[in-house]
Amino acid sequence: MKETSAVAELGDDWCDVTADRAEDCDLDHLALAAELSTEVHPAHPFFGTALEVIAHRLSNDDVLCRHRATPSRYSILHLTWSRREEIGGCPTIDADGEWRDIVAYENAVDAALSESALSGAAPSGAAPSGAALSGAALSGEGRKPERGPTGQPRAEAPRRPS
Repeated sequence: MKETSAVAELGDDWCDVTADRAEDCDLDHLALAAELSTEVHPAHPFFGTALEVIAHRLSNDDVLCRHRATPSRYSILHLTWSRREEIGGCPTIDADGEWRDIVAYENAVDAALSESALSGAAPSGAAPSGAALSGAALSGEGRKPERGPTGQPRAEAPRRPS
């Protein structure tokens, strides 16, 4: 499966880092793999796992990775952009499985966000059925807060010069 067509299947909120630069993306794509490598610590489930970043979400700090040793396995991880080795469950693993699991997760996220927008309520937090998820799928748990523990704004991902 070619990533360009696969990433497009996830919708407009994803930028394919393997394709030509997207007009609406100013993120430094080389910095994504470097930050992922920095954040994954010895206690993280993916420590020592060869991951290839193939896309990132435009609206937040999620990256879509393919496992090099198991090319049919994909994972969505949420980076913190702390620029240091993380501790605990960070970076969070929002979805993990085969391509169909990633698509099911994205469809469930889209449906929950649409439902909450229509009702004015927060997403339910229910994990999409059939998707192999680890992490707090729709609840937002584990997502990067706007401010760090000291109350200072979180660092943002490096951007390409205009």
